[in-house]
Amino acid sequence: MLNSPTAKLICILLAATSASFAATTYANTYQNAGAQLGYSELAATFSREKALAISTLPNEEKLPLTELQAAATLQLIGAPVIDAAANSTALAEFIANYNRPDTAYLGQLRESSLYQRIEANWKTGSAIQPSAFALELRQLVAQGIATGYNLITSPWPVFVADRHLIYGHSDIDHAQQLLALLASEGLQARVGFSHKTSAFLYRDDWGTPSHALIDLGNKRRLVEASEYDLHFEFPTAADKTKFVATIDRYAKKNSANQTGLIRSAWWQPFYRSKNTAEGFASATQIAVSNGKETALLVALPNQAPALVKAIQRLNPAWSVVPEATWVNLAFHRYLQGGYK
Repeated sequence: MLNSPTAKLICILLAATSASFAATTYANTYQNAGAQLGYSELAATFSREKALAISTLPNEEKLPLTELQAAATLQLIGAPVIDAAANSTALAEFIANYNRPDTAYLGQLRESSLYQRIEANWKTGSAIQPSAFALELRQLVAQGIATGYNLITSPWPVFVADRHLIYGHSDIDHAQQLLALLASEGLQARVGFSHKTSAFLYRDDWGTPSHALIDLGNKRRLVEASEYDLHFEFPTAADKTKFVATIDRYAKKNSANQTGLIRSAWWQPFYRSKNTAEGFASATQIAVSNGKETALLVALPNQAPALVKAIQRLNPAWSVVPEATWVNLAFHRYLQGGYK
């Protein structure tokens, strides 16, 4: 039966349909992307053998030469080309963000020069005298409206939102060790760095403070410290789960004399994500702005509406915009009044 003329005709038709489907599926996806990014001429220099050696795409041998050349070029510049034909959103976002000024992006996690670039970036940031906006924000803690906030003092990297994780700290040596730790655990990520002023209610349970405290009255003491945010864009959402496990094991203090941790591990590390993942709890991020400066607050979802109204009463001229976020469990406990 398989050798009959009819069966042979069916096989020929199936093969033609498959080839047509492949051509329709890719439809110059990579070639068009390469042209938009300005890499057409480079792509055209690649032989099929060279492009195949660079590419890690599935079914790459079935691609037309021009698509294979473009795909290889896109991979060289870090574009998300895997399954781009089926889901072009990530590639479209990469193209849209590619030529935007991004002074906060520093490089890939495993680049050896990343550590020097972060050190230099940290040292170029100078202490900022509190503005009128910053001084007025202190009333959020003084009046018990909020437990703290971050005042953004430098731009954030342009990262894909659903793969973006933000990790805050104050010790630059901690950042260096954390990056090496994540690399040792096999994680991959694009890395960004931004400066901020962190203001938060100090808890007596934390012991001797490492920063000067500002007495706000009513037994409330405020820390204002120059800190930073490390920004990670992970290849997949599963990497966030591995990040959580790594922090819990090596970068979170659970007892006063605990050993086996990297430098300056906190009782309650602070990191957050735009979307949910294992090891995260729901919270609300509130952006407060006077039009020139922006502060970010994080609250429990059930407390956020009242917090928004209280901030608006403090200064009706401020823009107050809440949005959903997800924070690590230790910081979620901090929002509930805990210290571990």
